[in-house]
Amino acid sequence: MKVKMLVALILVVGIATVSYAKSHFITPGARAGGYGTAFVAVADDLTAIYYNPAGLAYQKDTQVMASLFYINYPATSDKLDPTYGSDKYSTSAVVPFIGFSTKFYYDTTIAAGVYVLGGGGGKVEGLPEGFKIEGQQSYMVYNISLAKQITDKFSVGLGFDAIQFQDKLVAKVPLYGMDIDYNRSAFGFQGNIGLMYKPTERFSTAFVLRSGSYVNVPNEPDSSNPSFAENVCYPLVWEFGFAYDLFEDLTFAAAISENKTSWTSIRYHDIFQYRVGTEYRATDKLALHLGFYSDPNLIKDEYRNTYNLTNLDMYNMKYLTIGAEYQFTDSLKAGLSLTHSFTNPVSYNGVTYKYEINLGRIDISYKFL
Repeated sequence: MKVKMLVALILVVGIATVSYAKSHFITPGARAGGYGTAFVAVADDLTAIYYNPAGLAYQKDTQVMASLFYINYPATSDKLDPTYGSDKYSTSAVVPFIGFSTKFYYDTTIAAGVYVLGGGGGKVEGLPEGFKIEGQQSYMVYNISLAKQITDKFSVGLGFDAIQFQDKLVAKVPLYGMDIDYNRSAFGFQGNIGLMYKPTERFSTAFVLRSGSYVNVPNEPDSSNPSFAENVCYPLVWEFGFAYDLFEDLTFAAAISENKTSWTSIRYHDIFQYRVGTEYRATDKLALHLGFYSDPNLIKDEYRNTYNLTNLDMYNMKYLTIGAEYQFTDSLKAGLSLTHSFTNPVSYNGVTYKYEINLGRIDISYKFL
């Protein structure tokens, strides 16, 4: 495979979709997003099946929730690519979250949901006629969770995930005799355990452990990411966080997590992520959110040439989030959050690539009172 072709494929299928090259998988929920994803110690809606299943124990009503996550990931270069005559790459995706929970016993809640952890579709634009480079990947999760309130202050939650990995790639480049067209899919399984402790009404602490998952994917010799030609590994993650009501109408939350990505590939190292967020309850119906989180580079420096990059700064990302939630009735509420990334450009063979990531989340939830 020619070097420039590999650059295009990585941009489109690796960097652009965020699934492979980044540690930060898509996280559901507008309210959680508004908190800067520092939600492990809050977890008071149905996205708790992802952030912390222990939070479900305090949710006694039967409820449903639907959420959409939109990601827009444009990339441009300061000059035309000399091989393909293109200076624009793009990817976008709209991914869903659907959840349901109900009281199973007086101190136990059961929940289930389907959502996407990562993925998107990317393509190179402006290619000559007869050329085509586009790909799509996704991690679809099928979850069932159970949470029990041990005491008024302490709860435990367990979750089970069936993770379906799907990978599609079309790369038609007559110049190099390349004609790739494949579609593969496989399942892996993951367990989650969450703890939540509320020593006071104003203070909450939480811990979550996600076991990670190994997906045995059918081998494709021309797969979009060579390190995952035979398997896909989802990282083991532990996360700790707290939430504190600074005032009656203002909550501050923070979290730290370690992503054990070194076992997924020898090219990766383990990384830490930091998250902070606030919620200001402006009225009885309206809440406003502001948050920040980091997503550092996970690729080892000695393997940067594998990705044909002169540096890895583009993978050190920081995100700023804002959001709002409105309670229409005692049963119905909706939320919206927007996220923008702060990233660095990357250069290869005299071409500088610039890009940004914009995320949008919207929630609608209903409780059967």
